[in-house]
Amino acid sequence: MHIKLIIFLVLFGVVASSSSLDWLKFKRNHNKYYKSAAEEAKRKQIFLENVNRIRDYERTHPNATFKVGINHLADRRIEELVSSSKRHFELHSENIGNSLESMNLPDSLDWRTKGVISPVRNEGVIGDVDAIVAVEVIETLYAIQTGNLVAGSVARVIDCCPKESDVFECIAKLRGICRADDYPSTTGQCQPDKCKPFTNFNKVMRLKDQNENTMETWIQNSSLFIGIDASQMSFEFYISGIYTDKSCSKTTVDHAMQLVGYGKTDSGDLYWICKNSWGSDWGEKGYIRVLRGQNTCGIATYVAQVA
Repeated sequence: MHIKLIIFLVLFGVVASSSSLDWLKFKRNHNKYYKSAAEEAKRKQIFLENVNRIRDYERTHPNATFKVGINHLADRRIEELVSSSKRHFELHSENIGNSLESMNLPDSLDWRTKGVISPVRNEGVIGDVDAIVAVEVIETLYAIQTGNLVAGSVARVIDCCPKESDVFECIAKLRGICRADDYPSTTGQCQPDKCKPFTNFNKVMRLKDQNENTMETWIQNSSLFIGIDASQMSFEFYISGIYTDKSCSKTTVDHAMQLVGYGKTDSGDLYWICKNSWGSDWGEKGYIRVLRGQNTCGIATYVAQVA
């Protein structure tokens, strides 16, 4: 009996020591500092819970097409990163029919290679992701049209467009987006005339039939604003590969991303290339490849494009 107890205590000590080392390594690798001892204790507990969840997922999903792992968000709960409510995009839009029959579409497309996609942003804890992605798709459209990639001001959109408003409709009323340098940070109050917009758009199109073939047609012209269910642990700790999770919803989305391309793996898996706003340390240098053709996690549920 005493021998079993000793063995248990030894093993417990090894696990505790390993966990403490993981925590110290995490803080060092990601330059983590906390305001108080209480805050650090809270974050450490969340970190340890997340590490266990990551290891459980790896053990129970040995054949997953993607990898999960510890990243800079491991001291955060997913509720701190995504919206708790379903997102609705009530856009005044046109519906473009599926024109695949009349187009010879390439097997892959990546707007990043054409110099029209801005660097990955970091929205922080539940930042205004709609504002970020809306600005990004407008930036890209302008870059495609002019050959000049200009960073747009997300801060102006956050100040002037309430979260409950239609972000594209609001930007249109503001006469477009300003340069980030002209309105670099939020002020807490709307100052629409603080800067002069450098670009606008003529219309917003919204996908009505959840048809990913239509998305493939649209993206030949410019990037897409897409909603997705990002509430799963597997999404928060995505590292690389083709993402799909049967636990996520196809009808309810709580996050948005810029869809910048698509492709196909050597094994034949089709995927979308999406730019997230959780920093370049997340995923594949800030991007995620999502399984294409199955409305994975609602990726075809809320889709918009500016033109």
